Amino acid sequence: MTIRKQWMLALVVSAALSVIVNSLVLNVRINRYFVDYSTENYNSHVAQVVQFSTDALSANEYTTQQLEMQLTSHLNDPITRIRLYRANGQLLSDVSVDSRPMMGMMRYGSAPRMMGTSAEEVDSIDIEKDGIALGKLMITRYSSVGNTIATQQFALSLVTNSLLSFGIVFALTLVLGYFLSKRMSKDLIQTAEQAVNIDLGQEMRYQKSHVPEIRTIQDSLETLQTRLKLKQTSRKKRIDELVHQTRTPLTILRTHLEGFQDGIIQFTPEEVQTCEAQIDNLSSIITNMSGLIDAEKEVGELNIKSVDILALIRKITAGLKAQFDQKSVELESLSHSKISVHTDPYRLSQAIYNLLTNAYKFTPSGGRVSIAYEAIDKELVISVQDTGIGIPPEEQARVFEAYYRGNNAVETSGEGIGLYLAKENLQQIGGKIELVSTPGHGSTFVIRLPLNRETEPEA
Repeated sequence: MTIRKQWMLALVVSAALSVIVNSLVLNVRINRYFVDYSTENYNSHVAQVVQFSTDALSANEYTTQQLEMQLTSHLNDPITRIRLYRANGQLLSDVSVDSRPMMGMMRYGSAPRMMGTSAEEVDSIDIEKDGIALGKLMITRYSSVGNTIATQQFALSLVTNSLLSFGIVFALTLVLGYFLSKRMSKDLIQTAEQAVNIDLGQEMRYQKSHVPEIRTIQDSLETLQTRLKLKQTSRKKRIDELVHQTRTPLTILRTHLEGFQDGIIQFTPEEVQTCEAQIDNLSSIITNMSGLIDAEKEVGELNIKSVDILALIRKITAGLKAQFDQKSVELESLSHSKISVHTDPYRLSQAIYNLLTNAYKFTPSGGRVSIAYEAIDKELVISVQDTGIGIPPEEQARVFEAYYRGNNAVETSGEGIGLYLAKENLQQIGGKIELVSTPGHGSTFVIRLPLNRETEPEA
């Protein structure tokens, strides 16, 4: 059964129960009212009949016709018959509803004929005055309130009105239920379409439902869509990072292989070691990034160890030297002191690689890129300086954003992700990066990293 049918069935059943319960409650309350009313009405007429009978028997001035007229005036529901006797048993008057058909029809309508004969009871009342018995009054009445004509007429009217009310409520419920269920079904169908579009990766705007429960589901789906979109964006960024970071070791390997083939680079153990280092670097990049993508994490686990900064920079510059030489850009390391720092070597090396390759891309042939480091107080300070095109002041605050490329960088290949990766890697190991640049005169990037160090004089 569809939700629309279930909703309409629930409304109809609720309406029917409401009418039935209302009729039952009303019937009970009206019955109680009629009990009080009939009792009070009966006692009032009996008192009046007794008073009249006492006066009539005492004065002995009323004719039979006058007695009947007076007694007939008290034939009100539930009284159906009045008989008046003298003390010697002589019947003076006998009036009843049935003996006066015209008046009965006028007063009670056709109810007596419709309802049939009801159970009756007779109340016998002795008429006395000053202790002398004058006669007897016999009053016939319905045995219970439920047998009175008024009660039976009301019961019939109540049943008729209840059926009419049920019919009206049923019709209104069907109309109201149809429109409400149609509206609810529309909201549910729209919510289902929203879920399907999320599954297909399509983003569409929907009108919020007025039903709180459905609106809660729609809000949850929107939240899910936002989270999926963020995950997709994060995954794309990680893939772009993987592509970008693998490009550097692959470029170094390609440059060395071409150099070996052309005889420009000698096939020495040192050069072989440089190639092996790039293969290890490439393996570390893939392992780290694939783990992040599979686990859908923003930051991988750190591998903190003691890192020899001199050895790390020599390893990095040795791998990049052939690439720089091909472009006729001088790559120079200006520091040779022995400094050790406790950090993650992978993230620090990736930050330095990205800064050096960024300097390489934006430094023209004949230019110069230098790297230097020193320990200042409790910080390791590494600076990468180039004689490239520089960065305009208005763009310097945005160069560390992912996918941002300045106006003077549009002619240079790249995705605009290198400096972003450098900053991200440094932040993960507690470092930071600063920029000083003058357009047309080059840029200097400064890395600051907390240091627990041991230093030795420069060789």
